[in-house]
Formats: sequence, C-alpha cells, structure tokens
Amino acid sequence: MKAKNVQMGIKPLRQGLQEFAETFKTVQRGEKVKSQPEGIYFTNFEAFRKAMTPQRFALLKIIREKQPGSISELAEMAGRDIKNVSEDVKVLVGLGLVELAITGRNKAPRVRFEKITLEIAV
Repeated sequence: MKAKNVQMGIKPLRQGLQEFAETFKTVQRGEKVKSQPEGIYFTNFEAFRKAMTPQRFALLKIIREKQPGSISELAEMAGRDIKNVSEDVKVLVGLGLVELAITGRNKAPRVRFEKITLEIAV
C-alpha cells in the first residue's frame, strides 16, 4: 500500500450494485471503464463500527508510530492479549489497512498511509 491517504466510506448495497452493473455494461460494450477512486466501503455505519473499533484504530496508530517487529511486540506495546491483537491484525490485513512484512519467523505489521478519510453521505 503506497497511498498517503486511505478513503473509507459508507455506500449502501444498492449503490454499490448499481455502480458494478454500470461498469459491467461498459466492459460488455467494449468501452474503457472510468477509473474509480480506491477506497474501503461499508454498506452501513454499523458494518463500519464493527470493522473499525477503537482498539483497531489504536493498533494502526501504534504500528505507524512505533513499527513493531512482530505481532507479539505490537500486543506488548498495546498492553493487550496477543490472541486478541492477532485477530484484530487479521481483520486489518483483510481490509487492506495493514501489510505483514515477513522476516524470519516474525510477521512485522506495517501501514503505508498517514491518514484515513471517512466519507458519509447524509
């Protein structure tokens, strides 16, 4: 991940499906697809809250500022149980917010961005 800024947003499922359908039709016609801004989108605010807990935001901050050499070192820095931290890191990796740099037997978590921008339409 090379971005300095990660875009997050709430996008209703209907809107996401409409955008997908429009893109699919464009491809079927053989036309060039307009590039869309990259981002991580959730179908509703509750899904966002479940994925992005205060503890996970805290882990992102620790990873960015202290660059721990392993998941266990991250857990120690956070003052949390390694099992819970490991689960949170898996979620963050799945969202594309954390990368794991493998060095020997250790997996060093890394983030490549400086801020997260959240966009919510009202």
